[in-house]
Amino acid sequence: MVSKVEFLGQLPIFSQLYPDELEALAQITDEYEFEKGAAVAYQRDVADKFYIVRGGRLVARQLDDRGMVQDRKFYLPGDYFKDIWLFTPMTHEMTVNAAAPGRVLVIEQKKFLPFLVENPGLLEALDLSEEARDEAERTQAALPGRAVRRLNLLTDETVEYYERRTALLLAVEVIVPVILWLGLTVLAFDLWLSGQPVVAVPVGIFAVLSFLVCLFLYVDWANDYFMITNKHLVHNEYDLRRFQVRINKVPIDQVQSVEILRPSLLQNLLNVGSARITTASRAGILLFDFINEPRVVEETINRLRQRVIAMDAGRVQAVMRASIEEHFEAPPAFEKVKDPDALPEARLKPQLSLSERFFRSIASRVEEGNVITYRKHMITVFIQTWWQIILGNLLLFGVIWAPEVWLAAVLFVLGAVDLGVFIWRFEDWRNDTFQVTDRYVIDIDRQPFGFGESRKQAELGNVQNISADRPGLLNTLLNFGNVHIETAGASADIIFEQVANPSRVQSDVFQRREQFAQSQRFREGHQRRKEYAVFIDAYQQAIEQNRLPERRTPLPDEFEEFEAADDEG
Repeated sequence: MVSKVEFLGQLPIFSQLYPDELEALAQITDEYEFEKGAAVAYQRDVADKFYIVRGGRLVARQLDDRGMVQDRKFYLPGDYFKDIWLFTPMTHEMTVNAAAPGRVLVIEQKKFLPFLVENPGLLEALDLSEEARDEAERTQAALPGRAVRRLNLLTDETVEYYERRTALLLAVEVIVPVILWLGLTVLAFDLWLSGQPVVAVPVGIFAVLSFLVCLFLYVDWANDYFMITNKHLVHNEYDLRRFQVRINKVPIDQVQSVEILRPSLLQNLLNVGSARITTASRAGILLFDFINEPRVVEETINRLRQRVIAMDAGRVQAVMRASIEEHFEAPPAFEKVKDPDALPEARLKPQLSLSERFFRSIASRVEEGNVITYRKHMITVFIQTWWQIILGNLLLFGVIWAPEVWLAAVLFVLGAVDLGVFIWRFEDWRNDTFQVTDRYVIDIDRQPFGFGESRKQAELGNVQNISADRPGLLNTLLNFGNVHIETAGASADIIFEQVANPSRVQSDVFQRREQFAQSQRFREGHQRRKEYAVFIDAYQQAIEQNRLPERRTPLPDEFEEFEAADDEG
């Protein structure tokens, strides 16, 4: 049997990959073996894996509501289904069983998307179906690096809708400045050529100012956008007048209703309007205003909500089945094959050097296990201590060049005091941290050297909305600002202040919130699912011991006898 790497390279979808890329792909590809009759996938279950038949034969059947087979497909070695599941989760359209013993390779979406992001350009080498290519273009792997950094998408997040306010709105705003700019420019050249430079210069200055106004209006318009992903609604508002950026992000599952507004005849003719989105979060209303074809927003949200409903139903079905099989101790349908070429996992964490530990202790973002720790941006401590740094250098210079020993001693003492104050403030900055765990968001305010600590935390399940802003020119240029975490209790709101890359922090909190919600739903339903399994077990025992009547409804012929007797009467 050929190796996993060679087998993957023979498939049309991966045939254009280089050997090192195939080896990396093989590391995230799991192999399973199955016996005849084993169920590889169930209709309506969540489909977030790409299946490749390596040996044996699979048969897929699609059943209607009456249990009748509507479609049937066979998969032989080298066949695969479906590549779209590498990019977006859906539900299985068919139940897939093994018609003969064999093996199947499985690539999970949660492993494949990071693999694409880590290997730029690999996406273009894949031979994908048309529907898979459309979905792939919405992922981080297809977006340019600058766009990914700006949008701060999660690994498995895809852009379903992206729009700015209509260019007609920009045209209305710039029409007067553009006319002034063109007119004054022509006039300035005409005056200069006619020998009137004294008049031409101020006219030219006004022409330049008109151009700067046009540029200002364009930049202000171009940096505002509305976005819908498979997880969130996003409104990015860039206020160039105040040099302020505000990012409002709402989970897609909190959308309650969408209203399309086109209040004038002109807007109806131009198909320009607003989408007014009501949410369950404290953000309340999210308004996508002055956009082209606002109906697309409603269609996109409805499509995503239907997908979420189908996915939730698929998860419930799969978990219920797993609970029943666990109760009856049913053997697994297929077992994982140990890969001899798999890279060994490191048993011991590498020891960090003293310098590495120091830099981690002042880093703006550190992820260790289930805890992500943030600190205020480094510029904030510099703003507080810049004068002490200058004063300390002046005192040091004075100590070196002091003409008298007593003066040098005095300057040395003052320098030591200045250094002590600097260390205190630096340590106060370093000790103030914000954390996101798998259960809580935490704001920790520590005094230097253990002189005190205050802590404020909220459970992720109580988080309703998370917004981010960069409230000033310096904040916008250096990309730091505030993250406002709104919880069920107004007094429990938490603010991550002056953190680096606030939109990244916002995405981190949303991701942890989603993971917490999924684990909470599983915990809440686990006992109930066990009770269902016990109920089914007890019912089966009662049937086997003839403790229950054979029928609970009359046979069809009994209805006919009743109708005949009624006619005779």
